[in-house]
Amino acid sequence: MRCRSGVLFAGVVALLLLAGGCREAGPPNLVLISIDSLRADRLGCYGAERDTSPAMDRLAADGLRFQTAVAPTSWTLPSHVTLLTGLSIPAHRVAGPARRIDTARTLLAQHLAPLGYQTAGFVSAPFLARAYGFDRGFSVYRNFVSSAAAAFPPPIQWHRDSHADETAPQVIGAALEWLGERDPSTAPFFLFVHLWDVHYDYIPPEPYDTMFDPDYQGELDVRDYSFNQTINEHLPERDLRHLRALYDGEIRWLDSQLEPLLDALRERSDSGRTLISLVSDHGDEFFEHRRKGHWHTLFEESVRVPWILRYPGVIRPGTKIGGVVSLEDVAPTLLGLLGAPPLPEATGRDLSKHIRAGRAVRTPVLLNLGRMAALRGPSWKVIAPGRGGVPAYYDLERDPEELDPRPARRFAPGALRLLEHRMAVELRRAQSLPWDGSEPAELDPALREKLKQLGYVE
Repeated sequence: MRCRSGVLFAGVVALLLLAGGCREAGPPNLVLISIDSLRADRLGCYGAERDTSPAMDRLAADGLRFQTAVAPTSWTLPSHVTLLTGLSIPAHRVAGPARRIDTARTLLAQHLAPLGYQTAGFVSAPFLARAYGFDRGFSVYRNFVSSAAAAFPPPIQWHRDSHADETAPQVIGAALEWLGERDPSTAPFFLFVHLWDVHYDYIPPEPYDTMFDPDYQGELDVRDYSFNQTINEHLPERDLRHLRALYDGEIRWLDSQLEPLLDALRERSDSGRTLISLVSDHGDEFFEHRRKGHWHTLFEESVRVPWILRYPGVIRPGTKIGGVVSLEDVAPTLLGLLGAPPLPEATGRDLSKHIRAGRAVRTPVLLNLGRMAALRGPSWKVIAPGRGGVPAYYDLERDPEELDPRPARRFAPGALRLLEHRMAVELRRAQSLPWDGSEPAELDPALREKLKQLGYVE
């Protein structure tokens, strides 16, 4: 059935291309933008007080934002596999830094290329290296991280170097150049853009380094952020405020870099049939729960992310969709909006009908981090820490900062049973999928220890 629907869609694409002429004629384009480590609550369109995101706010005003979107976990690699496959973490199994994407899994670019799409990916992170399999289906795939490595997993120095990188100008420049070579009357395109610079180290260029805290006179040093022992949970409040201001400065600088790409997409003659989706892979912690960075917890500061869509003629400007959605839903929903055949194995939901109807999403979503699992409902969360820990229930209306955990077996036994059921369903589904037989690579003990110091493994 998948083959037939794919052939039919490709035939429709060909007919539309032959028709040509009309400004809005032709199959829709897709642009997927992923901004690493971007918390939803730091954007103006999600309620931030600082003017951190004028370009992204305009994108939301022109289209739609999901009010509560969450990543499936709190670090880059598995979140992006979920984003580009529509699969839960138990289903795709890429849960550690030494695990490649199984060749039996289908990525979004692999799905769209046979349908006639020109495909390009411009990225900037160690965990998006070709070695993990992210380049499959892309005609062009370039990683602008500071050093290139053929080794798998990428060496630890590559991670450390990347934290000091400033790559957005190169990524955006390459994306704009590629777009400029696309004739709007020719084949539709899928453009994937990943931007890394919001990720620590938080060293925005001038004037963004002082934009949100011009009066700071302290000596906070954020270089080599992960290893920097002076940045800890005992950081003075004044320094902590400055740290958050630097993070916001990174967002504002990244927003200024993103703006030319968004403007170029608006100005193209095929703008009216170009679907733009902007998301993040996870957030960052600033000691809300005694941690910094990410890859530690499933609290809101780590997993609450933006999801913004713009699609003229299909999505009304200023639309807001309530309920809880996940990055697992992104690929199925984008294909639904494009009118393309669905991914054959996706576990995520196609929310295109909710979008067209402006209807809230009712069902809770699953999150995973190693042995830890969580279920996020519209106003509550259950976290099962694993390894003998006590599952905790959080009432997010009463306790939005998640500081008052209550025993889930007492306060939310139904939600806990639902979490256990969802995990069992996902594991059974994973066991039923075909696999290529490859095993995860073993991490060198020295590399494992360095990754542990960085917070990348337990």
